[in-house]
Amino acid sequence: MSPKKIFITIGLVVIVAVLVIVIYVLFQKKRVGVGSQIQPGNQAAATLPSGTESPNSQANVEKAQKIFENINQETISEGIKKDGSKKIDFKNQEGSPIPLSDFEKALGVEIPSKIQEYLSNGYQIFYCPGPDGKKEYGAYLDYNQVKIYRGFTYDVLDMMKSWETTIFPNFHTVLFPNIDFSQDDLNQKIEFRDGKYRYAEVNLPGGKKGSINYEDVEFGVIIAASPSCLDKVQQYYAPSEP
Repeated sequence: MSPKKIFITIGLVVIVAVLVIVIYVLFQKKRVGVGSQIQPGNQAAATLPSGTESPNSQANVEKAQKIFENINQETISEGIKKDGSKKIDFKNQEGSPIPLSDFEKALGVEIPSKIQEYLSNGYQIFYCPGPDGKKEYGAYLDYNQVKIYRGFTYDVLDMMKSWETTIFPNFHTVLFPNIDFSQDDLNQKIEFRDGKYRYAEVNLPGGKKGSINYEDVEFGVIIAASPSCLDKVQQYYAPSEP
């Protein structure tokens, strides 16, 4: 083989090798990106496993209580009315996310262990301006992406349906923070149905009606006290493909 042909052959081999390496690196980056994607507002998820007590648990509980109290008391601004909702992260004095377990203690929330198993520490509270000028509350719970992609063997909706019988007493302090429920109120039997979202009507004190609405999205679950509020935040937590 002539020196010219040898030179060309070596050049082609080098080019092919470089292309193979580039394609491999891009593929690995894509895999990592899919497995670690986090929804807006949850960029700084705590590293402690869900349900684990943090070293500063009591301080975190008090801080979370104060944050929620401030949310409840603040006036709905014109900017929030225009945006349609406000999302709130819970962070401690150092600016680190307050673990979900401390948030639960602070608000008297109870998330079943079967569901906690597939949650990260990423979460947000949100509210929307209601038609009566009052706040309509909700929450977003972020899935643990590693567990979802590597060990999620049963349907998410089935998991959520198993929570439906107790989701009202478990989560009423977040969804209806300004209503004083009796134990009989909390023990009422509610029935979820299929609609635009999974929903159930709730009897509120004084003969009023409320509702609990939730939707499972790719990266977590959205729970709201009204379908209209869930409408407003749904695109934020589950943006459609362009």
